[in-house]
Amino acid sequence: MRSMVIRNNVVLTLMLFLVACGYHLRGSLEIPKQLKNVYVQGASGTLYNELKAAVKSAESRIVSTPKQADIVINILSDKMRRRALSISSGGKANEFELDYSLKYTLSDAEGKTLLKPQNMEIHRSYFNQQLNVLGKNNEEQVIRREMYRQAVRSIFSQARAVLKK
Repeated sequence: MRSMVIRNNVVLTLMLFLVACGYHLRGSLEIPKQLKNVYVQGASGTLYNELKAAVKSAESRIVSTPKQADIVINILSDKMRRRALSISSGGKANEFELDYSLKYTLSDAEGKTLLKPQNMEIHRSYFNQQLNVLGKNNEEQVIRREMYRQAVRSIFSQARAVLKK
């Protein structure tokens, strides 16, 4: 009984230290109060959905017109490509690489450019086990989703930096 109380106290103390140092779960995104209304223009469906989910989790919202927005994210280019990195002796791909390129700008509601066009490239590779085709397809979808999430985090990180200036 006594060891259980001590263990609970240790766990509680560790949790308090984590909270005090500003630790956040990886999926959480902190959006400054100045960015509570976001307008997204030109994003592909998948990128838009990730932006929408991130904004919603930060208790912000995506607005329907640029005039309502605190910041406008204008996606100029958004491309995901897949290519084979290595081929087996049987002619099937052993390894794939996913390349995601994104070009975007940030502006305010009046159209004033806050951030000039930024290029972002994210690369991931994965092994393609031919015996587990279904599992590898799921793995690719997870990798793609994580690449989009990384892009969203980078966009909001840039927005946060622009607002501090």
